Formats: sequence, structure tokens, C-alpha cells
Amino acid sequence: MLQRIQSVYLAIVAIACILLFFFPLATYYHELLGNYQFFVYGITCMDPETKVHFNALFTLPLIILVAISFILTIFTIFLYKKRLLQIRLCSINVLVNIILIMVIFFFYAAKIKTMTQIEPEYNYAGIIMPLISLIFLILASRAIRKDETLVKSSDRLR
Repeated sequence: MLQRIQSVYLAIVAIACILLFFFPLATYYHELLGNYQFFVYGITCMDPETKVHFNALFTLPLIILVAISFILTIFTIFLYKKRLLQIRLCSINVLVNIILIMVIFFFYAAKIKTMTQIEPEYNYAGIIMPLISLIFLILASRAIRKDETLVKSSDRLR
């Protein structure tokens, strides 16, 4: 049954994963040192001449983590008959999102800061998308657990 509340929560997680590619995670701006925007798919320089060059594969682990989260979410939506597997996949997806958040804040933000010597500004919608997906994954897991207990209790009554 696709019309359950956990399917809505998981759809919101999938949308948040897609929106990560459109909104910047952080901005690094300094008048003398440059202007950079940090996206999941790479770091773009907003200046005519780039002072710090980033490799094209620099943010590949972020792309992989977001893709894994998106694929797990879509796969979990369509496993509505196998609730225990849905719970496990939600738990794995929560772990992937926690790793994604940690990699963004503790590795990439610090690495870009040391390379550009500019403090990051986190005032964009992109930085809250992993947090939104984490919250809705926890809500979906909780709703799936409620469904499983409801089915077990109804089987006990038969």
C-alpha cells in the first residue's frame, strides 16, 4: 500500500536528495581571496579567474552517498509488503545520512576552508536537506514499526 504515511515521509527524503544537487551547501566569500560555492557535485568559482582549483572528482564521495540514499529510499518505498526489510533499509539509510552529514561538516567544510583560507557561510537551503532527510527517515522508520506491531497484534487476535 503506497498510501501509507511512511511512503510520504520516504518521498520527502527522495525529494530532499534530489534538491541537494540544486542548492549550494555553503558559500566561501572573501573580497580578495575569491568567491566559491560548495555544491554536492563540486565547487564552483564565481570569480572570472580562479585562485584555487579543485579536482573534478573532489566531491565524488558526496555524490555517491547522496545517490545511495536516494536509491535506498526509492527501493524502500516499494517494499511495503516486507516491513522488516523496510525497517532495516531505513536504518541503513539513516546511517548513510549521518555519514553524509559528518563528511560534509567535518571533512569537506574544513578542507575547503584550509584550501581557500575563507570561512564558510551556511545560509542556504542545501545545508538543511541532509538534516530534513534524516528526520523524515527516522519518522518513516517509526511509522513502519507501528505498522508492524499493528499487524502482529491483529494476527494474535485471529
